[in-house]
Amino acid sequence: MRTVAGRTLLRRAPGRRARGLTLLELAVVMAVLALLGTMAVPSMASRLRAERLQSTAEMFAADIADARHEAARRGQPLHIEARAGGTTASATAAAWCWAVATTASCPCGEAAAAAACRLKIVPAQEHPGVGLLQAQPVHLQPDGQASPALAAVFTAGDRQLHVQVSRFGRARVCDPAGASTKVPRC
Repeated sequence: MRTVAGRTLLRRAPGRRARGLTLLELAVVMAVLALLGTMAVPSMASRLRAERLQSTAEMFAADIADARHEAARRGQPLHIEARAGGTTASATAAAWCWAVATTASCPCGEAAAAAACRLKIVPAQEHPGVGLLQAQPVHLQPDGQASPALAAVFTAGDRQLHVQVSRFGRARVCDPAGASTKVPRC
């Protein structure tokens, strides 16, 4: 140790290296992390879009199952009416909705006009990035019967999921392309 101008300077023992990272080493690490981050963002966005699509289709199927149960409990038919936002991939930005209703043809879009017949409404705003390309009404009888149909086709990006209803009123989500490992192929 020696003192210069009132400061104490520490000497390193010969052959001993200073601890820590140099500025150059930190810059290289930051560049590698930035490169890995930019490579991960597109796959994360695609994954998020797929999860939103699956969540929306499963929520629609769950609403069909709930309406089937409620129709049996009430002893009266219930209806699920959906309004598609368009027929192209741009439908993700268009307004769409679905409603569980006590009467057939109860629109989900008009707020005050159909409030008396609706039990539940789900607007597109609850499912950002997901579009409804095609929809058919689902009529659920108190005995659990329904007319079998392709109830809805949801889309996000280049992927689609279908929600199908069996004649017993059971809804299932399926993937027409078979690209999903979580959803069976249609």
